[in-house]
Amino acid sequence: MARDAAVDLILHRGRVRTQDLAAPEATAIAVGAGRIVAVGEDKAISGLGSRDTPRVDLGGATVVPGLIDAHAHIWKMGHLLTSMVDLRHAHSIPELAQLLGRAAARLPPGAWLLGRGFNEANLREGRAPVRHDLDLVANNRPIVLTRTCGHIYAVNGAALATCGITRSTEPPPGGVVDRDATGDPTGILRETAMGLVNAHLPPPTAAEHTAMIEAALRHQLELGITSTCDAGVSPALLEVYRAMDARGALPIHVNVMALRKVDGVGVVPLGRTTVGDRLRIDTAKFLADGGLSGATAALSQPYRHTKGEGVLRFEDAELLALAREAQEAGWRIATHAIGDVAIDQVLEVYEALGRNGVRHRIEHLGLPSAAQLARAAALDVIAVPQSVFLHELGRNFRAALPDSFLPRTYPIRDMVDAGLTVALSSDAPVVEDDGIFRGIQSAVDRLDDEGVAIAPGQSITAAEALYAYTMGGAIACGEDAQRGSITAGKRADFAVLSGDPLTTETAALATITVDQTWVAGRLAYER
Repeated sequence: MARDAAVDLILHRGRVRTQDLAAPEATAIAVGAGRIVAVGEDKAISGLGSRDTPRVDLGGATVVPGLIDAHAHIWKMGHLLTSMVDLRHAHSIPELAQLLGRAAARLPPGAWLLGRGFNEANLREGRAPVRHDLDLVANNRPIVLTRTCGHIYAVNGAALATCGITRSTEPPPGGVVDRDATGDPTGILRETAMGLVNAHLPPPTAAEHTAMIEAALRHQLELGITSTCDAGVSPALLEVYRAMDARGALPIHVNVMALRKVDGVGVVPLGRTTVGDRLRIDTAKFLADGGLSGATAALSQPYRHTKGEGVLRFEDAELLALAREAQEAGWRIATHAIGDVAIDQVLEVYEALGRNGVRHRIEHLGLPSAAQLARAAALDVIAVPQSVFLHELGRNFRAALPDSFLPRTYPIRDMVDAGLTVALSSDAPVVEDDGIFRGIQSAVDRLDDEGVAIAPGQSITAAEALYAYTMGGAIACGEDAQRGSITAGKRADFAVLSGDPLTTETAALATITVDQTWVAGRLAYER
């Protein structure tokens, strides 16, 4: 093989899991101008470049394509990493109050106190904090806590008063204001009712949003993630991303989904699309229902512990009209749908839109039936589920779901067998452990954090899970020509690992670490 002057880096003596089905294994990679020039065996690749071409001896380490988190919430991750109180380690309401009290003492008078991550399944009381609990922390400033799922607020009396929420307040369609026995709001607001607070909540500045995004993307680089997705942002945040991209401030590729309807604001314009090397904005995001762990996903049967059936956030006609407008404007569509009722609604909308050469997505796809998966496959829908939910939220699922739904909880095996493209993802910060190898382990063993298996027949192999975190994610984000496999011509994005996920015992998969992350042929992170 002749030397190639375009080669400016060679990595050799590795175990390269390319995720390219035509050539799944190699030992060396040649890189030039940020792209992969050639992939193959050491002897062939070492002849490329010049004598001065830098060479990295991988020492037998496993290399995989840059990992892809096809559904996360970047700025919300960054909010927790910068200024929001992290409640994910609280195990009781007094412990949660202690964390909030310490944070409140550092705030100026009247400033809003924000926290995220409580889960009643992890609290000794077995319930969410309500206004009276939070009033004991502070009654002179608004407190707004986001449940771990992101679909429920717990607020104090000052927040209710500031937002004008009283016993006579009617929730917007698709929302619920919980009330006590006397009819007063308890401080728990579900789904679109969160917009009653959002309309008054001081928004982060552009500089604050930028700091959040930077913190989250640095975190993802440490996880070997070179392409990610911010699954639903407002118009103001879209402009922050565009400004960061214009000055070269995005360290990895970000696929940003534009919300069509923002709680507390309403329908927002589509705006313009952007497709570049580090930024892609061409997907419109909808939320058809709520979250499964918080029992707001829309089911056809009552939840075991609440007797409610969840919440549909859209009327059929409105969702179809907004989706049709987006599709006709050239946007791809991604719709959050977890419960079977919501999945039916979304499939009906996609069927009404018809096939137009653009593949739409269903985010989560948590409780589909076999018939729904067949309909999704016929539409060439891309499924974006989260196996990692089984580990962190499995106890919620077991407590809440009717028995008939447990065997079909995040049925990833059935999704693959139905012929769907599957892109695994984290939905962080819904989960704390958003590492890709925790997600792969959960896809294989399907154990919750107490070691109980949830729908074990829906297990997939580690090889299938790795593909879903690489090529599956690239397809879901419209980036499969650029990313997802170590293939000549694609971006030189890859991760060097401490172990091989395809040969590591299942119980040890989550212990695999990322030693290096390479983006466009440059070392972006080293452990």
